[in-house]
Amino acid sequence: MLVLDAAVFFGAALLNFGLKVPLGFTTLRFADSIWQAGTGEAVIGAALLAAGLTRGRRLSWVALVMSVLGIAIGLTSERVQGAARDLHALMVPLAVLVLALLLVAGRRNRRQSAADRAASTAEAK
Repeated sequence: MLVLDAAVFFGAALLNFGLKVPLGFTTLRFADSIWQAGTGEAVIGAALLAAGLTRGRRLSWVALVMSVLGIAIGLTSERVQGAARDLHALMVPLAVLVLALLLVAGRRNRRQSAADRAASTAEAK
């Protein structure tokens, strides 16, 4: 899921750098390309991708916090309108899903650690 989230942020970055994607009947583009936002989205995308590829728990949490802050900034900015606002609105449920998956994974890790400790204690007796 982190890799998918990274792809969305990379796509947003490209659109903020001025990319125009022809879709036949229309063209997907941001009305107001903001290169500074694109830079931030590229950094967040890189963090999400690294977290997804390495499966690092701390890096995953850092990347999630970065993405939530970026989404919040995007949604509160008056310059983010039209397709850019719609894309930021799409990012919200993705961030919620990533949060849920990180919480489930953390709970699973804690249970496994507790089971491992119990097993090693039982073996020691």
